[in-house]
Amino acid sequence: MKRYQVVHSHFSNYPDPIVLAKGDTVLYGREDTKFPNWIFCEDVHSQKHGWVPKQILSSPDENQISTVLTDYSAYELTVNPGMIVEQEYELNEWSLVHTTDGEKGWIPNKVLMLVDYPKPK
Repeated sequence: MKRYQVVHSHFSNYPDPIVLAKGDTVLYGREDTKFPNWIFCEDVHSQKHGWVPKQILSSPDENQISTVLTDYSAYELTVNPGMIVEQEYELNEWSLVHTTDGEKGWIPNKVLMLVDYPKPK
């Protein structure tokens, strides 16, 4: 995993995030204009709302219902400058990261700087 240093604060806007399992159905909403390919969805069963990557959703049907293709949590981290995180993966200008305290969640790439560690000899 790549290591990054947080260079700007980011505060989670969603303390109770949408959490979806493969096969769940969602109401397919609007696409984010600031971060393309993020769709604001509503879980049909829990009625929780949140941003979901377009890549993990089936094409919506005529009623704007889409099926979730893989497990997903929209948990966002609150991070501060100086923190070191490890990137699990990157998607649509956001990274799913792990903190040194063991937290896992999403943060925008714009708050990260790649840490260049020397390779062992």
